Amino acid sequence: MNTHQQLETLFAFFCHDQNPLSVAHFERFGLQGKLKHYQKGALLMTQGNPAPNVFFITQGHVRYFNVSAEGKEFTQSFASAPSIAGSTRAMTQNTPALFNIEALDDVICLEFEWRRFFNTMKIQPGFLEAYTQLLETLFIKKEEREYAFVQHSAEQRYLDFIDRNPALCNQVPLKMIASHIGITPIALSRIRRRLGV
Repeated sequence: MNTHQQLETLFAFFCHDQNPLSVAHFERFGLQGKLKHYQKGALLMTQGNPAPNVFFITQGHVRYFNVSAEGKEFTQSFASAPSIAGSTRAMTQNTPALFNIEALDDVICLEFEWRRFFNTMKIQPGFLEAYTQLLETLFIKKEEREYAFVQHSAEQRYLDFIDRNPALCNQVPLKMIASHIGITPIALSRIRRRLGV
């Protein structure tokens, strides 16, 4: 998949029927996205380091995770193509990233320097509306996850994960899923036995 095809996927993600943007328009903006390929296990960004770029993932899956001072990993979330990845805090405030983003399989993405990308795109009709909808979706997911940790059992959180991430269920190690839903791998194994998985 070449850069032009990647851009078409980007616009299919961001645009809607009322949005007049096209790949031809975008190329005239002068934004030079880098077509990148990350192999399984590679980090798109690293905790504690500057992370000024935004990634538009067109193929593959990634994991957001941070590492404690004791070296323990905590999986925050997963994202699957097509999606946007990056650290909003690091990009907008020019601060080090609080987490890592890891490729869970071969990932293909377009990589842009966030500040230039946003300043160019925000004046284009339809972009801010699409961007607002994207942020709303992320905030809703965050609220639902926080609610689930208080109101749902570990078993229900696992069932919710399976329902929302069918492509990941048999692809990622159980320890990552366990960390994401806030339990130990042993507890997850017990739940899976009880469910006959």
